[in-house]
Amino acid sequence: MCVTFGPIRGRIAAALLPIILGACATSATAPSSAPMSAPAAVAPLPAATAPGPPTVPAGKVVTLVNPGFESTKTGPRGTPEGWFSFQHAGSRSYHFVVDNHAPHGGERSLRIDNVGPEPYGAIAQIIDARPYAGKVARLTGWLKTRGADDNGAVLTLLVQRGGATTAQNFMQDSPVKGSTGWTRYTITLPVAEGAERLEIGAMLLGRGTLWLDDAELEFVSP
Repeated sequence: MCVTFGPIRGRIAAALLPIILGACATSATAPSSAPMSAPAAVAPLPAATAPGPPTVPAGKVVTLVNPGFESTKTGPRGTPEGWFSFQHAGSRSYHFVVDNHAPHGGERSLRIDNVGPEPYGAIAQIIDARPYAGKVARLTGWLKTRGADDNGAVLTLLVQRGGATTAQNFMQDSPVKGSTGWTRYTITLPVAEGAERLEIGAMLLGRGTLWLDDAELEFVSP
């Protein structure tokens, strides 16, 4: 069920470098735009533009696809309905399993098992970020771990524009380590103007096993 995606793998590897090396992440500064030319004597009428996606009120809970992994349907690559899985490039190092043993809620959860040397494996879902510009994304999920003794396990939030990640929250300062029971975690990330998509999910960094269940996504005021 593990699928690798070239562009996604590159973004994740870049974002995870501070975690793996124990350094702090820094943000790149966007280049300034070129100076505008002097206006004509008579300004032209503004061109008509197509309306963008409607905005949503703060406090909007987004309906995720299969947030508790209860669906028995699968995606086109065999992953749970609504989700995709990936790992760092290399030999297959993570298994992704819909697990019906002791979930947090319902009858199933998603389990990630480390079985090889690669540094991370993750499960994610994509959301259209355009209606939520100016809001703050708040992702909540229930995690359980066993033997997550390397860099631990985390919830993940990424904001993207033009195919590039512009912001991320991978619980860099507080990953879940060791063996833990079901615990509710929440992370947040601002959605800047111009953001095009949001990726939510969970990631196992190195050895051990991670379970994810009952994910919830909400957009709130800054």
